Formats: sequence, structure tokens, C-alpha cells
Amino acid sequence: GRWHDTEAYFNDTWKFSKRVTLNLGVRWSRYGQPYSDNDRISNFIPRLYDGTDPASGLVNPDNQGFNRALTENHNLYFQPRVGIAWDIKGDGKTALRLGGGRYLSRSNVTNVLLMGVNPPWTKSVAFGWGGGSTSLSDDPTSRSLDTISPGLANASVGINAATNLNAVAEDFRPPESWQWNLTLSREILPNTVVEASYVGNRGLHLWRRVNWNEVVPSARLTVAQAVLSGDPDANAIINANRRLVGVGRIRMSESTGNSFYHGLQIWLNRRFSNRLAFQAAYTWSHNISDVPVQSYAAFDIATSDAFNYRLDRGDADLDRRHTFVANAVYALPRFKNLGAIGSAILGDWQLNGIASFFTGTPLNVLSGANAAGQGIAGGQRPNLVPGVPIYLNDPNRPLQYLNPAAFALPAPGQLGNLGAGVIRRPGISNIDFSINKNWRMRERFNIQFRAEMFNVFNHPNFAISALDDPGENRLSFGQLMGDPNFGVPTNGSFGQLTRTRGSREIQFGLKFSF
Repeated sequence: GRWHDTEAYFNDTWKFSKRVTLNLGVRWSRYGQPYSDNDRISNFIPRLYDGTDPASGLVNPDNQGFNRALTENHNLYFQPRVGIAWDIKGDGKTALRLGGGRYLSRSNVTNVLLMGVNPPWTKSVAFGWGGGSTSLSDDPTSRSLDTISPGLANASVGINAATNLNAVAEDFRPPESWQWNLTLSREILPNTVVEASYVGNRGLHLWRRVNWNEVVPSARLTVAQAVLSGDPDANAIINANRRLVGVGRIRMSESTGNSFYHGLQIWLNRRFSNRLAFQAAYTWSHNISDVPVQSYAAFDIATSDAFNYRLDRGDADLDRRHTFVANAVYALPRFKNLGAIGSAILGDWQLNGIASFFTGTPLNVLSGANAAGQGIAGGQRPNLVPGVPIYLNDPNRPLQYLNPAAFALPAPGQLGNLGAGVIRRPGISNIDFSINKNWRMRERFNIQFRAEMFNVFNHPNFAISALDDPGENRLSFGQLMGDPNFGVPTNGSFGQLTRTRGSREIQFGLKFSF
């Protein structure tokens, strides 16, 4: 892929008075849509589909009025910024600062890579297995051990109603955010400052990837009944009720995501003086979105309804309601009064510590069953059972974090009532400690010994699953009505604490500087 960025900016600082400083700026950006250097890409445009031939919706670079990128370029990206600093009393100890602006960035260039695997650049093959054939040797269309039969070679179909396609919305735009903050700062002791800030952020045009050619809502009950009953024609029923009949799955990239962030941040900072320095920061915040903002692998299963994106509006996947981090550095005296030997042994030691405490981020619990009657189970969430505890604290099963009985399979044709971001992972508590010893060897040479302990108390921080691994958050309900496991979670590892974030680590180091 190739792309071109062009940017220009202007900034000016105006000392409005001795106590007020104004900062104004504007940036202009043009993020050209990425394109293929050899033009071997194609985009599926739903509005061009003629209703019979899937190839009618495919466009190639510099054809039918499309540019090389096959998506529109946007040029008027002006990003104003403003900042004000006010020394309230004029003594340099109390300040009020506020700022805001518009910010843009380049979107992920994965889109151009996905368009490179569309027809005609890749083709599917109908291998024709079946009938009376029971082995490779007697099937006329299948590959033998060392050759490809003419039947298989001639079965290249290019594109048909079963072909899966990739598409990028014609008006795809780079992501942007409006950011603002208000900070009150006060020096409460010599070399010690405390700040309280309100920080806000509004994200627009975030990347969303969705199975666009889904079953229409009016047909979901019919499809669900076919899927749940094990109807052998279920796939045909699904394809006959898609948004575009005659076309398979369409993985569409859109810039329709939104996010909101509001946070209170308190920061205490003591600069190093009298052998001591420390910092402490606490954040109470809330991040809401309707698309994943952290996990790339979750994009394909993040949209539960291609016709109603608001169903996925909830706590964002990186939302941490509370965070607290503190660190301190203390340098012991040099003990010169103990003489050269005593000072060399007891002097110039330094103690360092970091304490971190975070509440858990959301976990997207999936049903793993196509009860809603969509094309795929994808991002379908289950029902939440009223009155049943979600989190377990069972001493007989200490690693079973979530209660499978708290979730149920929705009724046929219905999406679950469990909202996005409702379930939370375990929090994190961690303390690191290190001790240093410095020796000055003449004026130019120094030796430092370090002993570092990460997770010094060996506190277990259990994790339910990796962000990019849905294994422990998928219930995998049995979805065949005649099966004894119908409506029963079959994933034995669901909701289990299967790993930790690391045990205690101790390391030593010796550094010579000159």
C-alpha cells in the first residue's frame, strides 16, 4: 500500500498580560486515502450491485469515476487549538489552565490490504467433492496426490453468490477527536504541587468493521428457527434473506464509530529535594464507545446488529473507572561522618518504589450461538438472568470467576439483553521496589549496583482471557433444539481465571559509567 500525507500548521503565543498567556494554533492535514502501487485492488460498492451479478458491484482503480484508492479523499481538515494559562494571584503558586482542540490521525491502512483479496485478484474454486466418490482417487474433480485434475482446474468460479467480499465505505474518513481540559494547579509546599483536572474527549469517525450483508431483521425469526432446528437448508435460507440477495458475506469497513471520555485527574508531585521525590496520580473516569477502541482482533465480532449500531454503545473496552499510581525515590545520606570506609558501605544508597492499582476493564461476553438468526453468531451477546450473581466467590472453585448460570440463550430471532461493557475483568494491584548503591570512583568514573523486584509481594493478578483471545468469554451455548445441551453453555473454560499477569521477578545489575 501507498499513501501521501500533507500538513501545515500555525502557532502563536500571546502574553496577554503578566498573569495571562494565550496560545492559539491551527493545523491543516490532508491524509490521502491509501492505494495499491500496482492497482491490484477492488472495492465492492453496494449501490452499484444490479441484483443478479455480484461482479457488478466491484470497481477497480481509476474506473467508473473512482480514484486509485476507491474511496473519497477529504481535504478540508482544519484543526484549531487554543490554550490559556492564568496565574491567579500573580505569585506563581496558583494557576488555572484550559485548552481544547480538534485532532486527526491517519486511519489504519488495513483497508487497502483487504481490498487486495477481492476478485478478480483472488478466486474461489468449486472442488465438487461428493456424489458417489469416497476417496480422492475416484472423485473426478478433486486433486490427486501429485497432479490437479482438469475438472478442478476448470472449476475456478471467480465470484458467485457464495463468495465473501471485502468493502470500504465510499466516504471512509480518518478518525478525529475533540479534546478539552481544565486544570487548577497549586503549590502547597515548597517543591510540592497538587493539580486537579477535568479531561474530556469526543471521538468521531472511528473505524468499524461489520458483516454488512446481514440477514434483514424481518427474517431473523425464520432464520433462527431453521438454524436452531438443524434445518439442512439453513444456509440457503440465510442467503435468501440477506440485505443483498445473491451476494455472500460483505466485510465492510466504515468510519461510523463514536466514543466519549470524561475524567477527573488528581496529581501530586514533589520535585527531588532534601533527598526525597514522590508522585501520586489518581484518575476517576468513564469511557463510552460503540466500537472497540483497543483490541484489533475484536473488530470482526464487535457489532452485534448491522442495522442498529446503538446496541453496542456501552463502556469501552479500555474503560478503567479508577486508577491510582504512586512512586517515590529516597536517597540515604552519604554518612561522611563515618569516615571513608563507613561512607563507602552505608552512603549513597537509593530506595525506589512504584505502586499501581487499577480496576478491571470490560469483557465482552458472547453467546457463541446464532439464536438471533443472523448470518453468523459473531458478536451476539446472551441474556442476563435476573437475580443470579454474575461473579462467583466459591472457595471450592477459586478460579471460576464468572457464573455461567447468570447467562441464558435468547429467544429465537432475538438479540440478548446483556449490554456492551457490562461485565468486568479482575483489577490489577502491583508494587515494584528497587534499591541502588552508587560509588564515585574519582571524578569521571561511577559504579552503580541495582537490585530490582517487580511484583515484590508476589501478588497474583489473575486474568480471565487475553484481549485478542475470545476463548474464555464465549459461552458456546448448544443451539440445536433436539440436543440435550440446547441452551446450555458447553465451553468448560468460560469465565475461568486461566492465567496471571506475572509472578515476582528479581534482577540484579551492575553499571559502570565514565
